[in-house]
Amino acid sequence: MKRTYIKHYAILVAMMTLLIGCDSWIDVDQDPNSIVDGPLITENVMLIGIEAEWAALATNQMDTWEGFAQWLSWHSIEGSTSRSMDINAGYGNEVWNSYAYSLKHAVELYDKAEANGNTHYQGVAGIIAAFHWFYIADVYDQAPLEDAIQGLDAVQPTLASQAELYAHANGLLDEAIALLGAPNQGDRVPGTDDYLLGGDMDKWIRYAYSMKARQALRLSYAPGTTATAQADLALSYLQNGMTSNDDSVMWRHLEELANANPLFNYMNRAYSGGLGLTPGNFLIDLMNSYNDPRRPIMFTYSEEFPDGFVGLQSGAVVQPGQTPSHWRYTYISMSYPAQIMLYSETQFIKAEAHALKGQWALAEEAMKAGARADMEFIGVDAAEIDTYLAQASLTMPTNVEDAQKLIIEQKYMANVFRTHESYFDFVRTGYPEFDFDYMLLNVYNTETFPRRFPYPLNEVERNPNVAAVGQPDWFAKGTTWDNK
Repeated sequence: MKRTYIKHYAILVAMMTLLIGCDSWIDVDQDPNSIVDGPLITENVMLIGIEAEWAALATNQMDTWEGFAQWLSWHSIEGSTSRSMDINAGYGNEVWNSYAYSLKHAVELYDKAEANGNTHYQGVAGIIAAFHWFYIADVYDQAPLEDAIQGLDAVQPTLASQAELYAHANGLLDEAIALLGAPNQGDRVPGTDDYLLGGDMDKWIRYAYSMKARQALRLSYAPGTTATAQADLALSYLQNGMTSNDDSVMWRHLEELANANPLFNYMNRAYSGGLGLTPGNFLIDLMNSYNDPRRPIMFTYSEEFPDGFVGLQSGAVVQPGQTPSHWRYTYISMSYPAQIMLYSETQFIKAEAHALKGQWALAEEAMKAGARADMEFIGVDAAEIDTYLAQASLTMPTNVEDAQKLIIEQKYMANVFRTHESYFDFVRTGYPEFDFDYMLLNVYNTETFPRRFPYPLNEVERNPNVAAVGQPDWFAKGTTWDNK
């Protein structure tokens, strides 16, 4: 089942098109489904819709029906067939489809703002486009770049390498940082139409640097790089990165829009008896092992152990008197945000970078700062946070593998039902060390979940450049940086 995109962009553009096109609405030569530019389709009209599309893409694999969340043990389906990770070529097409939707529209905004000299809009659009190029590179490895988004001018686009896609995205971020750091040169500047960051260009700059740090660390094991060199890059970018939870980039759903939050809607699915999603056993066991104070905020208590939290193997039948914990509606509420990047993540990036450099004390300090930021974000009491961070099990090991394992586990617990980073972290590092037999009933592959996305079948059939690359063995090898 595909995710239904948030259609603010289409709705806004359709309304504007109707307003400016009334004189020719019966023109049979005009495609009624095409987006027609005009004087009223300005940067501020475009931005909020593009942000909505971006937020949908950035979190669309969180959709529980895709199986992604079950693989990560974020939730488990009770008494049903669990998603066994046996995917087909239709999996993950939303990312490829961004060529025709959110990426395409971000590029259109970039071009319009550049032509009009509205440099702050141009910078914001460049940052959004950069996210897409990184995402496409991280899940497809090779994909169209120069020939992309040209319609009939390039119906069989050539493929760029992951390195070329990364270079293009980093170039957009560097340009955006310069554009947003200077006075706006045009007539328009983002304001309330910037739903994500409220027109605060300093926050956009900090996000751009934080994204550069995220992607630098992604290349820790890529050919031609070293983990320490990538760690140095990530740390240098984070010097200008996010500084607090106020910098987090999120689409905040509104309580009065009942169908706006697909995750909340999925909480109401009948298989859980209206109790909310059931957390996976791996997640709950890990949080229990640390006596994590986030649990009572996130989950209900179990039936069998009224003072404890119990997860479930996905697909297992719930026995009478043993109803497991469920996600609380007060936590995954109608307003639960679509989270693109959080401040806490930047601290875990910093922690791993220090660990890769053998700087154990700095790694522990940053890891604990990440955990603290997440706990503060969801409202854990300050005294409970201090108690959690003081436990001996959070003392940083003095070897890279054990240190990386601890940091990624803490990052995983702070990232549940948020961004894609837990997926990428597992593919890149092998952590957390998931036990798929334990987590998923009748699991297809006991060692790993898919390490990259397959190309859409229509691309393989119609584009000889894609056909020449061929479909990957997605369980055997991921993208270029999947090289640990």
